[in-house]
Amino acid sequence: MNIRLQLIINNIVLITILFTNTLVNAKDDTYLLQSSTHAALTEIHKDMEKGNNDKALIKLKKLISTDGLKKYDAAVIYQTMGFAENGLGNFNATATNFIKALSFQALPAPVTHDLNFSTAQILIHIEKEKEGLKYLSKWFSNEPSPKADAHILAATAYYNLKDYSQLIVHVEKALSLNNNPPLNWYELLLAAYYENKNYKKATGILETIISRYPDKTDYWLQLAGIYQQLKLEKKSLAVYELAYTKGILGKDEISQLVKNYLYLEMPYKAATVLEKEMAIGDIEASKETLTLLVDSWILAHEYNKAKSVFKEIIKKYNDDNIRLRLGQLYIESEEWDSAVSVLDIKLQTNDKVLHSKINLLLGIARYHTENLSGATRAFTQALSDKSTAEQARWWLEHLKKKSESTQRT
Repeated sequence: MNIRLQLIINNIVLITILFTNTLVNAKDDTYLLQSSTHAALTEIHKDMEKGNNDKALIKLKKLISTDGLKKYDAAVIYQTMGFAENGLGNFNATATNFIKALSFQALPAPVTHDLNFSTAQILIHIEKEKEGLKYLSKWFSNEPSPKADAHILAATAYYNLKDYSQLIVHVEKALSLNNNPPLNWYELLLAAYYENKNYKKATGILETIISRYPDKTDYWLQLAGIYQQLKLEKKSLAVYELAYTKGILGKDEISQLVKNYLYLEMPYKAATVLEKEMAIGDIEASKETLTLLVDSWILAHEYNKAKSVFKEIIKKYNDDNIRLRLGQLYIESEEWDSAVSVLDIKLQTNDKVLHSKINLLLGIARYHTENLSGATRAFTQALSDKSTAEQARWWLEHLKKKSESTQRT
C-alpha cells in the first residue's frame, strides 16, 4: 500500500498570515523589521502575490546578503524565501529555508508555531519523515487543539517509517475528531493493522468501510478473507452472500462463493447459484464450471440434474472421465440401457486404467440387459488393469457359472 501525503502549501494564504504578522502590529522592537528590510519585503510580497516567485527570489537573495541584518530580519527573509521556493515547486529548498528561518529563534511565538507545522509538512512530503516529525512534535507540544489533519500528517510519516503502533495512535485520534473521515484514513489504519497482524481490529475497520462505501468490492473480499483466516467460515460466507445479493461480485468471487458453499456442506445453494450465473452468461459454461456444477448436484443428491449436466459436458467436450462418471450414476440407479448407451462407444482416451474401468461398468450394464456375450468381451478387456482385474474375474466366473447352469437345464 503506497501512501504518500500530497501536500502543497497554499502560498498566498500562508504568506498573507505569516508575513503580515511579521510586518505589522509588533508590540516591541524585537519584532520590528528594519525600515529598509520592510520596504524591500513589501515589494517582494507584491511580486509573490502576482506569481513572480523567480523575481522575488532574486531580490530575496540580494536582501539576505545585506550587512547588519538583525536576527529577526534574517529569519523573516529566509521564511519568505521558503514560500517563494515552494511556489516554484522546489520543496527541498523550501524546507532548507524554513529550517534556517527557525534556527534564528527570532520569530514571534505564533509565527514559529505555524512555521514548525509548515516545515513538518514539507519534510514529510519530500520523504524526510524523521526530521519532519521533530518539527511536528514541537508543533503538537504547543498546539492546544490539534486538528485531525495534523494527526494524519503524523500517521503518514509513521507509515513510511514502518512505525505502525504510532500510526494507529494518530489515525484513531484523527477519526475521533472527524464525523465524516475520507476513505484513505481508514485505509491507512487498515494497513497498520495488517502489518501488526491485528486481524480482529482489521475486521472492525473493514466493516466500517463497507458500511460507508458499500460499492467498494475489494473490501468485501478482504473482510471475507480475514474471517476465513480467523476460522470464522460462516461469517465469511455471510459476507460473500450479502455481496452477491448486492450484485458486486465478479466471476472469480462468485466461484469462490460456490466453493464456500461446498466447503460448508451446502451443495444445493452452490449448484443453484452456479446454474443461475451460467444461465445468464455471467459465468462461462466451461468444462471446469460444468464439472463443479455436476459435483454440487451429486452432493445435493439431485441425481437427475447431475445426469443432465453430465450429458452436456460429454456433448461439448467428449470427455471419457465424465462418461465413466455418468455410466456409474446410471448403474447406481439401475438404468442399464442408458448406461450401455453412454459407455458403449469408441473411447478417445489412451488411458489404460480408464479403459478398464469403463469396460467393467459396460460389462455390468450389458449383463443386466441380457447381453452376456457382450458382457464377457467387456469384462475380458477389464482384466488388463489391476484396478479392475479382480472384479472382472469375479464377473467372468459368475457368467461362466450362469452359462453352465443354463446348459444343464
